[in-house]
Amino acid sequence: MPIHFDKRRYPRLFLTRSSSTHGVTDWELRRPTPIASVLHGVRMDPRQEVLRAVPRWADTAWEMQSHLLRALLLKHPTVAASHTSAAVLYGLPLPNRFADPRLHVATTVKNARIRRPGVVLHRVTDFGFVTILGHQLISAPYLFLQLAPAWQLQDLVRLGDAMIGNWHGPPLCSLGALTQLAASKKYLRGRERVQAALGLIRPDVDSPMETDLRLWTISVGLPEPSVHPAVHCSALGCEVHPDLGYREAQLALEYEGDHHRTDRRQWDTDISRVNALVQEGWQVIRVNSRTDRRTLEQTIRARLRESGLIP
Repeated sequence: MPIHFDKRRYPRLFLTRSSSTHGVTDWELRRPTPIASVLHGVRMDPRQEVLRAVPRWADTAWEMQSHLLRALLLKHPTVAASHTSAAVLYGLPLPNRFADPRLHVATTVKNARIRRPGVVLHRVTDFGFVTILGHQLISAPYLFLQLAPAWQLQDLVRLGDAMIGNWHGPPLCSLGALTQLAASKKYLRGRERVQAALGLIRPDVDSPMETDLRLWTISVGLPEPSVHPAVHCSALGCEVHPDLGYREAQLALEYEGDHHRTDRRQWDTDISRVNALVQEGWQVIRVNSRTDRRTLEQTIRARLRESGLIP
């Protein structure tokens, strides 16, 4: 999945029954300060560290889910992270109200049992999984359908845009794969919401904020802007792709997150891009979380009227 990752050191995990293989004696397992137990039958030895590849964007929530999943897979190799846990490990946008420190896993093994605080087992009839950086994760299309019944439409579109876009790495799947899996299900919870979301998901989206801005334009009755329209800029000698745009009106919408302000290189790039677009006759509207949406709507409507795109 991620192209950009770091190397971080973590304590070695091992099965208790294999402790001698890892140079751990029975006394060390039972001494007053024993080798820590992660879950029943799995230990963690901080004296023996391993170097693991970790996505550069990985946070504390990612590391907690990763640690527990790796331990669980030693005892239960048929499970894969699912639901919100899979979303966290993929680096997908997760609504705050669904943040859950528990590890959710799924399996097709009907008699599977996992009794451990902090682990939720889901028995499912079918699923596909992938292995990424040592984690077994339910595949993106199945995850999309797992989360759909409980998520609101906008959150589901954000999820789909991130899955087929380039937010935290290469696309996890295609829109066609999402559509095909949904269509193959005779019974599908939240089918109407799934179909609505599939109709609004777009490729090549770089961030959930771009998704939110695009969906906002639709919600206020504006024409839907294109995602990353190509504009050849003579000043730079290359194509520039604003976040969103109306080509016929030569109007670009650029969402500016905090990193655009704090990262000097990004800031310099943004200035060059905006200047190049303006030289080509484009109007560029820069948007952030504090932008007044009523004023923004009026500005967009005025430009679209001038271009004859709306009455």
